[in-house]
Amino acid sequence: MVDIDSETLFNGAAAVLATVAVLFFVFNVQWGYSPVSKVALVLLFLSGVFALTQRTDDYQLTLLGYGVVVVSFVGLFFEVVSAFGAGDAVTVVGLLLLAAALFFVRTRLDEDERFVAGRRATYAVGVVAVLTVAVLLVDVTTGGLAYELQPASDVEFAESHDERMLVASVVVTNPTPLPERVETPNYEVCAAGNWSEYRPPSEPGHPERSVHVSAYVEDGYDEHVSPFGTKTYPVELNINGANLTGETFPVERTSACPDDEEGSPYVAIFEAEQDRYGRPVAL
Repeated sequence: MVDIDSETLFNGAAAVLATVAVLFFVFNVQWGYSPVSKVALVLLFLSGVFALTQRTDDYQLTLLGYGVVVVSFVGLFFEVVSAFGAGDAVTVVGLLLLAAALFFVRTRLDEDERFVAGRRATYAVGVVAVLTVAVLLVDVTTGGLAYELQPASDVEFAESHDERMLVASVVVTNPTPLPERVETPNYEVCAAGNWSEYRPPSEPGHPERSVHVSAYVEDGYDEHVSPFGTKTYPVELNINGANLTGETFPVERTSACPDDEEGSPYVAIFEAEQDRYGRPVAL
């Protein structure tokens, strides 16, 4: 039977909580800045844990600290390759390199299970802290991504419903020296003008139906723009109505959905506000 004393309990609990905290931050915290800043913060914390393992005389604490660093670093690796879409091949190669690195550093341990002197490990934390602060300052002061909506002049409803109708494109520009995550604004569309001849048929005894339009920015999932780079994402339009085949409708950029139902029909596209849950606010 394993003899677990108070030191084992507290050391183990601290190691588990530290690992859970790092992994939760890596995988669950929505970071509003560059992923490089997030990685830098994690590496700063792990360098602090590593310095602790090199300064303590408690073998058990050293062993658990190594566990925190290894498990957290592997989790950070998976988050990075996933965020940047590195692919399966790169992921496998990266894991093999990590395994090789672990085998190598194992040979660098001295008789006290240490890699470096405690003072040198503390100096390393200071260096990582300076680099982390520098990255954060650059990230915060240089601003985020710039989004430019470029509406199409018109859209044509083709016979084939499989053919996409592009109502606009969103040009995303990164003026910063760090990769930034894409979070496009909430662009909405509405049927403006008189669309009465394109209304879908209504069932007897039910209110008259209206033409419904919607748009979707095809910006993928967890997309990033490289430093000083630019990406363009199409905005696809869907129209639910009748007698639309072969018809062409103008597209206009507006500040909100127009209330006017007179004149020729057109598609209005605008940036809608969002509530605190990320849902569009009715205007």
